[in-house]
Amino acid sequence: MRVAILKPDHLGDLILSAPAIAALRRRFNELTLLCHPDSAALACHLFPGLALRPILFPHLDRQYKRGMDFQPLLEIRDDFDQFICLRWDAIIKTQLGHAGVTYQASESDTLDVHVAVEQRDVIATWTGPYDLLTSFDYAPWPRELPRRLRRVGLCIAAGFPLNAWPLNYWLELAERLTRRGIEIVWIGGPCEISRLRALAEAQPASGKLARMLIGGVDFGEFLHELAESVELVIATDSGTAHLASLVQPVLSIFGGSPWRRFAPLGPCNAIVTRQLPCSPCPQFDRSLVNTCATRECLANLTPEHLEMCLDAYLAGKARLRPKRIGDSWLASAPWEYTSPFSRDAPAERSAGASRLNRKGGR
Repeated sequence: MRVAILKPDHLGDLILSAPAIAALRRRFNELTLLCHPDSAALACHLFPGLALRPILFPHLDRQYKRGMDFQPLLEIRDDFDQFICLRWDAIIKTQLGHAGVTYQASESDTLDVHVAVEQRDVIATWTGPYDLLTSFDYAPWPRELPRRLRRVGLCIAAGFPLNAWPLNYWLELAERLTRRGIEIVWIGGPCEISRLRALAEAQPASGKLARMLIGGVDFGEFLHELAESVELVIATDSGTAHLASLVQPVLSIFGGSPWRRFAPLGPCNAIVTRQLPCSPCPQFDRSLVNTCATRECLANLTPEHLEMCLDAYLAGKARLRPKRIGDSWLASAPWEYTSPFSRDAPAERSAGASRLNRKGGR
């Protein structure tokens, strides 16, 4: 059977799907990954030997190269017997219907279930159960928190502007950590070069410019250097943060984005959030318009709050259920249970059962 994995979104999304893709590789011989053109280089690095085809859906094109009426599935629908969708939204659903292909998908819009858990449910028909943290093995993850931090990476990249932590907060956090004898390494992608340089130059004089790590097309070199340079990464929600999670623990700053859905994979990872009533932000809702102009979820998550949560995290206080630390909340990433339906699962909405859709109807 000729199987296509439909994963047409961005870098961080691809990394979160690595456990499912690895499980499908163990099951199928004729397997092709359909991914966003900008994710193709990372896909080649993460999954060597896997057949790959770039595919660009207009609503996932940040450069607006195609009109919204473009239907890429029509061109390839006869090349595969089965499409497995690791991305689901209303436009993907419409495009699959117009193409008339056989597909498996979650058909779920919930933000309360981690995407890796949902994807495991989608493909369970073929793969059976698998462990989310061992299905894909990029590098051995640290299984214990560092007892004493010497070098910390501060990753300022943000997938969306609303995910960005203020630059003056990053600088204050760097100063706080430096006073504790911790060396700072600034981390970001090509879009953050000027801001990284400004932060490095603004740090208190220490005789040399603070180190910077800039991601690029050579993912192997970047990840190797990152693994050798820091013991922990503090990051906002971004593709670069998910990259870092492949080799080191990540403490993620989440504002309005749904942390239960998109927390980076890793046994020692945790998140810090204000957990305001308006979170997750309407920017992740398909029926509401976001009119937020204050971004209180991040503006009121101060470096002092973050430092308190960092200390609690290093003391092993992060748990699946959020724990209040001062005015913020600390939680471990939510994949410690096997299924949304398991007895030990937290009280969250289920991802729902996946549905098999066949040509000619649902």
